Amino acid sequence: MGEYNINGLGIPMFLVFMTLEYLFLRLKGRTLHRYSDTVTSLSMGLCLLISDALLKTYTFAVFIYLSKNHAIFEFTAQEPITWIVFFLAIDVCYYWFHRMAHEINVLWGAHVGHHQSEEYNFTTALRQSAFQYGFSWVFYLPLAILGCPPEVFLVLFVLLKMYQFWLHTQSIQQIPFIEGIFSTPSSHRVHHAKNPIYIDRNYGGTLVIWDRLFSTWQPELENDPCHYGTTQPLNTLNPIKANFQHWAILAQDTLHTRLWRNKIGLWFKPTGWRPKDCIKQNAKGVPLQKTGCAPREKYDPQVSKWTRWYSGFSLLCIIVVSIMFIFLAPSLSGSMQLLGAAIIVYGLVVVNDLLEGNKRLAWIEVIRLPVMIWLASTLWLSTSTTRIVDTIIMDKPAAQVLTYASTPSLWPQWHPQSSKVYEHSQSPLKKGEKFEEDIETALGQNHLAWEVIQSTNEQWVAHANNLTNGAKIKLQYRIRDLGNQTEFERTLDYTLPNMAFVALNAIFFKSQVEKKSEQALLRLKSAIELQAAAPAS
Repeated sequence: MGEYNINGLGIPMFLVFMTLEYLFLRLKGRTLHRYSDTVTSLSMGLCLLISDALLKTYTFAVFIYLSKNHAIFEFTAQEPITWIVFFLAIDVCYYWFHRMAHEINVLWGAHVGHHQSEEYNFTTALRQSAFQYGFSWVFYLPLAILGCPPEVFLVLFVLLKMYQFWLHTQSIQQIPFIEGIFSTPSSHRVHHAKNPIYIDRNYGGTLVIWDRLFSTWQPELENDPCHYGTTQPLNTLNPIKANFQHWAILAQDTLHTRLWRNKIGLWFKPTGWRPKDCIKQNAKGVPLQKTGCAPREKYDPQVSKWTRWYSGFSLLCIIVVSIMFIFLAPSLSGSMQLLGAAIIVYGLVVVNDLLEGNKRLAWIEVIRLPVMIWLASTLWLSTSTTRIVDTIIMDKPAAQVLTYASTPSLWPQWHPQSSKVYEHSQSPLKKGEKFEEDIETALGQNHLAWEVIQSTNEQWVAHANNLTNGAKIKLQYRIRDLGNQTEFERTLDYTLPNMAFVALNAIFFKSQVEKKSEQALLRLKSAIELQAAAPAS
C-alpha cells in the first residue's frame, strides 16, 4: 500500500456519516449545521488531507528508518503485547502533542483551524489545520526508537484517528460507565468549548486517563452548556486565511515588538501571550486567545440561492478530484503533486470566496474549470502496474518444469483463476503464437487475448490484453537448474486502465491475486512432480 494513500478513499465514508448525522438531527428538530460553516470545514479538511498526502511518504520513511536502524528494543507485530504497549504509547504521544498544540503559540497556529468552527458536528472532525501533520509527526518518533514496528504504528494511528471522528457530535449525550475513562462526545465537546471553565481541557484521543493523570480533566456540566469556536473569531470562510490567521498575528507582533527576546520568544510562549508594547499598539487590545466566551453573532454571510448551489456543486467536484489526487499522490511526480495541490486548493478558495459574496475571482472560473477537468481526467486515466513474484523449488528437471508451465492448455489444471484456454496444443507455445483464455476474477469472468513474445530454454514470456476491462498483462516464467532440483520463478505484471480499478486493486484485488498466485505455484509443483520424467520439447 506504500504507493497509494488510502486516506483518500475514506472521504466518501465520512461524507455518508455526516449526511446521516444531519438527517438525524433534522428529524429531531435540531439545526446544528450551517451551510457556509460546513463548506469551510470540508474545505479545510481537504487542505489537511492534501498536505498529509504530500508529507506522509517522507515522514513515515523517517519513522521506518529509525525503527529499523536505531530501535532499542525488539517488538514484533505477531505478539499481542506489542499492540497493547504501543496502543497506550501512541495515545499518550497524541495527548502531549495535542496539549502542546494548545499551550505553545507556534503550535497553536498549526491546530487552531480545528477549533475555529462555531458549530460542532461531524464536519468539525474534518476541519483541521493544513500544517498540523507537519508538526505532529515528530512527537511519535520516540516510538520508532523504542522499537515500534512501522506496520503496528500505522494501523494503530489510523484507528486512533477514526475513533476521534465520532466524538465530534452533539447528537450523543453522556455515555454511562465509560465517561471519564474513554474519550466520548461529551468529554470532547468540553475540549472544543470556549467557556472559561472548559478551555485547555480534555486532550485525550482515545483514553482520558492521561487528562486525569496530568490534571487536565473536566467533565461536561449541565449548568454550563458548551459554546464553540475560538475566543478570537475567525470572521472569514477563506481556508487559506483560516490556516494562517494565528501565525499572521504572531508575525505582526514580531515586527512591532522592540526587544529581540520577544521577537523570538513570543512564538514559543504560552498561547495568548503578547509583548506589552504590542498590546499597547492595538487600540482594541485584542488578545490572541483565552478571554472567555462573550456572546457574539456567528459569522454567516448571506448570498443568493444560485451562489449556494454553484458553490456546493463546485465543492462536490473538488471532493471527487481530491479523492483521486490524495489516493494517487505517492505515485505522482513531484511536479504533478504540486500542480494538483495548487489547482485543488485554489478551487477551495474560490468556492468559499463566492460564499462570502465576493465576485472578484468569479471571472477566473472560465480558466479554473477547464483546468480542473484536465486534472480530473488525468488522474482518472492514471495507470498503475502491479508486480507479483513467486518462487518455488521443484524436484524435477528444469526443462520438464518449463515445458509443462508454458503449455497454456494445461493451465486450468493448476491455476485457480484459469477456467478455459482456447488452445488445444499439448506442447509449449513458441514466440509469436497466440491464444485466448477465460479467467475468473472477483468481478466475474474476464476474457484475455495472449501472445507469446519470448521462448527460450531458460524463460517464457507472454503478453495479454484483457478484453473485458482493458488491463494489460505480462507473464514471465524463469527456471534455474539446481542439479537435482529446479527453481521456478513466476512474475506477473498487470497494468490497470483507470483510477477505479487502481483503487479496487489496492483495497482488494492485489491481495487476492497474490493469494491465487501462491496457490497456483503449489498446484503446479504437485502436478509436475506427479508426472513421469519426460524429455524436453
